[in-house]
Amino acid sequence: AAEGMPLEQKLQDFQARATAAQEGWAKKEQNLADEYNKLQQDAAQLEQDYAKGLITTIKAQERQEALQKSGASIQTRVESLQKTMQTEGQKLQAEEYQLAEENLKLENRFNELMSMALKEINSDNRYKMIVNAQIVVDADESLNISPIVLQEIDRLYEDGALPSNTLESEN
Repeated sequence: AAEGMPLEQKLQDFQARATAAQEGWAKKEQNLADEYNKLQQDAAQLEQDYAKGLITTIKAQERQEALQKSGASIQTRVESLQKTMQTEGQKLQAEEYQLAEENLKLENRFNELMSMALKEINSDNRYKMIVNAQIVVDADESLNISPIVLQEIDRLYEDGALPSNTLESEN
């Protein structure tokens, strides 16, 4: 994910890449399974043809060797795909963890800014209660101080008002 890109965009980009990787792996697995099934059908057909005397022993041995080479090739590609899936899967997990850490830092930073903003806004104790309400069914809109809080958060952010002990200092 590109530096400076908003976290939401990084998360969307990551999810798109992870989904594409998983879909690609699934398609490759299916193609290999289809190849293996075709190989088994060819082997069964070879047995039938040989049992019916439709091909000579030499031709049957040549086809058997070709089928074994194909089987070995499929097995090698299955093992390679499994290694790729494991390696790339671990990289995706590491990136997902890093994005979760970045999200946590942003949440902590926002919460710290909100706490500072609320202390600033209510420094004169004019509000007896400030509620973080997820759902308000009905209320007098004049009681809603969210725009004031967000404006204060923006001001504090722009002024770089985070104390040095916050997660921002870890960057």
